[in-house]
Amino acid sequence: MRMFKTLATAVLGLSAFLLFALGTPAQAQRPHYLHALSNLREARELLQTDTRPGFIGARDRAIEEIERAIREVSEAVRDEGRNPHRTPPAAGGDPNRPMRSALSLLDVARSDIAAGTDESGHRGLQMRALRHIDEARQALEHAMHGMERGGEHHHY
Repeated sequence: MRMFKTLATAVLGLSAFLLFALGTPAQAQRPHYLHALSNLREARELLQTDTRPGFIGARDRAIEEIERAIREVSEAVRDEGRNPHRTPPAAGGDPNRPMRSALSLLDVARSDIAAGTDESGHRGLQMRALRHIDEARQALEHAMHGMERGGEHHHY
C-alpha cells in the first residue's frame, strides 16, 4: 500500500511537471498574438471607413495584407488551443485620422508579433505575418505621401 502511494505521488508529480513544461512556451506568447489580432482588426476597420477616392487602391492593398496577417496569427492562436475571436481590446484609434491610427496600430501589432515565438508547428507564420504588416504599412505610407504631393494634408 505504501509503495502504491509513493508511485501514485510520483506519477502525479511527473504529470503536473510535464503539463506545466509543455504549456509554458505557448502561454508566454498568447498575449502577444491575441493583442496583435485586436490591433490588426482595428486597423482594418479604420481603413474600411476611409473612402477618399485618392486612397482606394492603397487602402485595398493595405486591407488585403492586414487580412493575410490576421489569418496567419489566427492560425497560430488556434494551434495553441486559444479562440482567435476572444481578444483583448485594441490599442485604440482615431476615426478622424484613420491612416495615421492604422499605422500606429500596425506598429503595435508588429511589435507584439515580433515579441512572440514562432513555434516549429507554425511553419514560419511569424515572419509571414510581419511581412504582411510591413506591406500594409508600405501601402499606407505611399498613399500618405501621394496625398501630401497632391495637396491634401489633413485627416490621414
